[in-house]
Amino acid sequence: MATATAPSATPVAMPPGRSRGSRRGAFGILFAPVTLLILLFLLPLLVMVEMSVVKFPPNTASGFTLQHYTDILTNDLNVHIAWTTMVIGTTAMAIMLVIAIPLAYYMVFKAGRFELFILLSLVLADELAPVVKIYAWQVILGRNGIINFLIPGPPVEWLLYSRFAVILTLATTYITYTTIPIYAAMKAIDPVVFESAVDLGAGWWPQTKRILIPLAAPGIFIAMILVYIPMLTDFVTSDIVGGAGSYMMGQRVRDLILQTGDWGSGSALNFLMLALSGVFSVIAFRLAKLNRIYTSARWTTSLARRRRVRSRSRGAPSGSARSRP
Repeated sequence: MATATAPSATPVAMPPGRSRGSRRGAFGILFAPVTLLILLFLLPLLVMVEMSVVKFPPNTASGFTLQHYTDILTNDLNVHIAWTTMVIGTTAMAIMLVIAIPLAYYMVFKAGRFELFILLSLVLADELAPVVKIYAWQVILGRNGIINFLIPGPPVEWLLYSRFAVILTLATTYITYTTIPIYAAMKAIDPVVFESAVDLGAGWWPQTKRILIPLAAPGIFIAMILVYIPMLTDFVTSDIVGGAGSYMMGQRVRDLILQTGDWGSGSALNFLMLALSGVFSVIAFRLAKLNRIYTSARWTTSLARRRRVRSRSRGAPSGSARSRP
């Protein structure tokens, strides 16, 4: 019997004119954003780097030096401010993750028809101007504010102009940017994975620790990049609701440049913070990528092993069948 062979597919060459047209279209689309990126980000960044190495900025003819970086790194006050900023930012980030992860899980797997309503509520809550929200917390936490009105006894003084006020205000300000990336990452999780984990006898905590958190890790790391880095440079929140014990690095950079007039030290500190932010972003990206690959491989292996066990149990003859003559 003759066997029919399928004709081999031959690649179709794209006309040269269409290829050139697609290149021109891509260039036209990217020209405007790339130009704005150069004008509004790269050029100011280069000016900042230049001011950080000029001896007497903005006089570029005064020569170049690295003394500004030495002054920043050897100043004990900067170390103390950096530690305070890290404590405030890390605490606020932890609070937001504790709220955002269960909220995102509820939106994806439990909310049902209310999912879109909760998502739009988060987006609309962020539409209010940040300064307005900070002043609203000043009214709520103040000596004559709503909380002190509801609490019997003398007013609680530490609610406002303290680290507590800064942490609470930062957590509520950035909660939307923490929740939405985690929500987007959880949308890609197949619910069958949780069903398989239940069949294997896993409780809610093993499911959370070994499935939910690892598979949502890309969204968690993206949320940390979007939120943690801006919080470290925030100065408006501490200005309005903070006190002497909540002086942050963003305020330090602003005061060096605008109040002290030390452009060199301010630019050097700003560039060091930008460099550390870049390193943090790269590490977070790598950890999210590696964690996602490891978790997917582990659970693929587990599910494959489970399928093999099921297939063997279905194919094995029962005891009654073996006993028949």
